[in-house]
Amino acid sequence: MREILGRMTQWGAAIVVLSQVPILAAEPVVLPSVAKPPLVSDLPVVQPRPLFQHTTYPAAWRAAQKSNRPILVYVSMPNCHFCEKMKSQVFRLPRVRNLVSSSFETVSAGRYTHAKLVEKLRVKWYPTTVLVGPNNKILDVIEGYADANQFQQRLQTGLASASSTSKETQTR
Repeated sequence: MREILGRMTQWGAAIVVLSQVPILAAEPVVLPSVAKPPLVSDLPVVQPRPLFQHTTYPAAWRAAQKSNRPILVYVSMPNCHFCEKMKSQVFRLPRVRNLVSSSFETVSAGRYTHAKLVEKLRVKWYPTTVLVGPNNKILDVIEGYADANQFQQRLQTGLASASSTSKETQTR
């Protein structure tokens, strides 16, 4: 027992001695000051441009006259599974969204909220996307859900058609 107490005393003394020795004897390192990045709450809020810019076809048509861009009319109806799928899986993709927002004047038309337009466009299936040239001629009608690749290809074909129609009109 004496032996154990003797060892404990030795260890205790060693701990007391070591606790008084500074761990880092070197001077503290001073880091250069770096400007703090602004807090997220300090940054200006930039709202993304809405995909469907116009609320009525006449507004989209007037804008198309100024911009010489075709009009994209997206027709949907409430509680339509494929209409929602088109919005969530196709229109939200950056490549489709960029193509649509940079190349078309856009309007979203509801089956009931834009009934006269839907009737004039002779929409039978939902969703339906109608591409209309700035000259008010229908370039393409995409009926039903189209996957992103198919939809993008049809949009590009419609743009090419609008471009050729515009050049024909200018040469006459």
